[in-house]
Amino acid sequence: MAFNLPLNNGSGVAIVDVPGGTLATNENFTTLYDYANQNSPELVKELYYTNGKGKLTGFLGAVGQKKTYAADTVQHMEIGRLHNKLRAVTFLGNVFTSPTPHNLRVGMVVEMADALGVKKQATVSAITSTTVFTALNNGTGAYGLTSPVNIVADFSNTFKPGADPFDKGRIWNPSARINYTHILGETYEASNSKMTQKTWLQTSSGAVKWANEEIERTSMLFDNLHENTHIFFTRLTDASAAAAAGFAQGMKGIIQQIEQYGNVANDYINTKADLDVLTYRMKQQNTGCREYTMHANHDQLVRLQQICATQNASFVNGTHWGTFSNDKDMALKLDFKSIYLNGITIHFSSLDILDEPTMYGDTNYAGSGVNYILLPSGKTDIMRDGNTVSTPYISIYHRKLEGEDRERKVQIFGIAGTPQKGDKTSVHFLSETTNEIAGANAFFVGNKGAARYA
Repeated sequence: MAFNLPLNNGSGVAIVDVPGGTLATNENFTTLYDYANQNSPELVKELYYTNGKGKLTGFLGAVGQKKTYAADTVQHMEIGRLHNKLRAVTFLGNVFTSPTPHNLRVGMVVEMADALGVKKQATVSAITSTTVFTALNNGTGAYGLTSPVNIVADFSNTFKPGADPFDKGRIWNPSARINYTHILGETYEASNSKMTQKTWLQTSSGAVKWANEEIERTSMLFDNLHENTHIFFTRLTDASAAAAAGFAQGMKGIIQQIEQYGNVANDYINTKADLDVLTYRMKQQNTGCREYTMHANHDQLVRLQQICATQNASFVNGTHWGTFSNDKDMALKLDFKSIYLNGITIHFSSLDILDEPTMYGDTNYAGSGVNYILLPSGKTDIMRDGNTVSTPYISIYHRKLEGEDRERKVQIFGIAGTPQKGDKTSVHFLSETTNEIAGANAFFVGNKGAARYA
């Protein structure tokens, strides 16, 4: 056999001497994570990390489509429900007061019901203000209702022959959904003598790249901050002390937008009855979506497995849902990846950041932490610039302006980059980003606390 000197060493890493004239610069810098993604991850020798590498990312890449933006905000319009319903309307005699604008017109027939189940119909006879109106009973005598009542406003109407219909038409004003730009940054700094500890790597394209383990750790931390910000960040309020001190207000995180426009739940999902309530709400929202993914912590996943496992019970009064496929040589599989219930498919997925002990797995989050985020799958329609467009339910934006892409900008100063006075090298990570939630009413967030959401 002819002499053979492989490019790779015994560990499988491509080892290349620094070619003459090649310097470690911004252009040929890489992270071990990026290198592994683009080449052969199974061949990369890694250090032993006592508690794992700490990388918590993956959620955004799985659920969000990448897009770019140029302005300081990302905005689209959404139109609410077709029919109008009034809640908690108080009344005295024939005069009704709504806590929100009623949008009624004289001649409309409304149907109202109280908490005791009494139901009546009435005709609107006068409009006093945007929240006060008069309605006359369509039946005989008094209403017999207990205040307050809920009113189906777009129920019907009635006019005499030859009479003019309404003098004002109905207008459906779309509501703006706005999110704001957010600049994230992180810095690594070390003496130039420490920066000599580089690893040179041969990429599959033949290009030579260099990496540094400590810069790699900072890079991972930056990626985690990016992920955490998109999910959990709450935009600084206008009147906050931090905003008054001049700090940037930032974006609205995914959970903040769900809490503002979507569905919130207390405590864990523990029974099939809980899932029935959940799927019923999905249908009530009438978004047309019938497939969801739940990104949950460990405790919620355990509860879901227990729910699924007990549905094929052989004990007395147990519910039997058919046989599960099995054979004598198959190991026992206790996990369920998805369920199909009441016409809705829900897939289960672990969200590591919810269990990380230095993050939301901390004991102090036992009563206030998130236990799952439930997201719709596919796309929905929104209005943008006056046009109806189809878009993913979640989009992750990174700013791109005048040729500069600020998705993940890495700048190196010192021996490996732009010269600086001190005997040190600095690496700066920057990302300008935001996200867009379309149809937040199709999203759900669950909290560990039994009464977090009133």
